[in-house]
Amino acid sequence: MISIRIAAACVLVGVAAAEEPPAPGARKYTVVAPMAGGMTAAAINGKGDVVGFHWEPENGDPNVLYEAPFLARGGEIVRLPLLETYTATFPAGVSDDDVVVGRSSKPAPPNVAVYLRNQAFVWTEKDGIRGLGAPEPDVASFASGISRDGRRISGFGVGDRSQRALIWDRDGDAWKPVVIPEGDRLGSNVVAISPDGKRLAATRGVDPTLWTETAPGEWKSESLDGGKDHFIPRAVNDAGTVVGFRNDHDGTYRAVVWTPGQGVTVLSPPPGFVHAQATAINNAGVVVGQVDGPHGGLPGPRGFVYEDGKLRVLDEAGPDFTWATAINDAGQVAGVIEMEEEHPDEHEERPAAADAPVTPR
Repeated sequence: MISIRIAAACVLVGVAAAEEPPAPGARKYTVVAPMAGGMTAAAINGKGDVVGFHWEPENGDPNVLYEAPFLARGGEIVRLPLLETYTATFPAGVSDDDVVVGRSSKPAPPNVAVYLRNQAFVWTEKDGIRGLGAPEPDVASFASGISRDGRRISGFGVGDRSQRALIWDRDGDAWKPVVIPEGDRLGSNVVAISPDGKRLAATRGVDPTLWTETAPGEWKSESLDGGKDHFIPRAVNDAGTVVGFRNDHDGTYRAVVWTPGQGVTVLSPPPGFVHAQATAINNAGVVVGQVDGPHGGLPGPRGFVYEDGKLRVLDEAGPDFTWATAINDAGQVAGVIEMEEEHPDEHEERPAAADAPVTPR
């Protein structure tokens, strides 16, 4: 483990966006930004600790950048290590006691199957990084989240033409893999887990699905689309509210909130924006994500917050904050902060390279 001390993490608070100003007295949110730019936050825990990636020179070469994985604890940046024989570390979740999970990967020759080329990992300051393996007959595994108490990890296993939902439960110093009933045929690359670890959400086939642990080791699954509103879940809270997005036939991304008893609500972006994706939700029901303009046009991507039936641009961190990817129960938000650059006039045409909305890692 390499630990670097830096100045206190940037906490940026500003005025609301001009596109959709908050109502008088509306809450402003704290954006936790350990780096000033070139940062992607994957998750935030209840203390405000963040895991993610930062663009940094590779081997000191400023012309070659790579995504350096990190855990930010206040003013301390911990560089996450590589799993032995692997070449990349991708953090995806962090518990309140700073247990970090994600996946490790390594290259493989073309058309050559490499066992555990991608492997779920768990990292703690005490024990370092270790692989979680994959239950047979899976040949790869991915961890995508962890409960707040650090005792349950969500993810999925990949086998021969199959993908299925998994959890790993802490058993002393070991982690026990559990295959989720009716969790096969996954159609999404995230298995979201609620903070209490009792709910999972993902796409099964084409159906958004919620799994609820009704008793220890017993899971009930339910389809969330009602046969019509297909969407891809990205997060779930302790009350079973699920958020995500759907891709309409015209290529428009729509942010979606599914609530028990109410069903699907499609969120309307602020004036001028076209696309929206919901990425995270806390236990107060506050949703964050990204809104974006039309393909190739302004306005550009921005983080958003949705609460009390209203969606607004999350302007507290300025125009370089392009995606709100995580929020905790304290109302702290983390996300994507682009490299600082000059912002074109609203009437100028955007570069052709920006002709599609950003999609989740």
